[in-house]
Amino acid sequence: MAKSQIIKDLANSEVDTQTALKRTKVLLQELENDELLQWINYEIEGYPEDVEVPKYREINGQLYGSYTKGSMSYYREYKNVSLPSGNLSVEMKKEILTTKITQGVQALKDMVSGADKGENTRLAKPIPADYYPYIAQANNDLYMMITIARVELNMLQISDIFSKVENKLLDILIYLEKQFGNLDNLDIDIKSKSQKELKIITNYIYVSIYSDKSITIGDNNKIKNSKISS
Repeated sequence: MAKSQIIKDLANSEVDTQTALKRTKVLLQELENDELLQWINYEIEGYPEDVEVPKYREINGQLYGSYTKGSMSYYREYKNVSLPSGNLSVEMKKEILTTKITQGVQALKDMVSGADKGENTRLAKPIPADYYPYIAQANNDLYMMITIARVELNMLQISDIFSKVENKLLDILIYLEKQFGNLDNLDIDIKSKSQKELKIITNYIYVSIYSDKSITIGDNNKIKNSKISS
């Protein structure tokens, strides 16, 4: 069977991520599953603050900041320098260095494009002042007074989000094509499948999205709530 044009367009990078998401949304609409449509909508519109982002949207960065140290007789000021984080506890390191990317794909792509053009040379997450004493303590320097701190985001990891979303969309579309035939009319005939078969299809797609083979649709699993920062 010849591949659907929607699959070939995505595989050949002839459509952007936003367009591919919208086309897939039209197809998934037929399955009438809130969790699947919710993922599509979040990727298009962005993730709310009370929703946990998928693991592929959690990225690590490098800790930078400005600080002073010394006394009246010996005083030094350091601006925009790398702050060592190796001695932070595992929990604190994850809390500080991990950033959850919540923007929709188009907004995120615009941010990356702006950074590439020099409009915003760095994308960074500010660190609340409450964390400054822990950072100073981890550096074993009692005289270190941090005035500002931030985590500069890894641009390659941000760009990789698009690749992962597109790869998940390809997996979904290829699977739907195997189950329902050509997808170019953006329509699938769910009447050709039993309710049991539709449940299996829906669960397969859900697992493809979240890469968690322990989760099954219909067993009361929910996405955990957590505060998202960017």
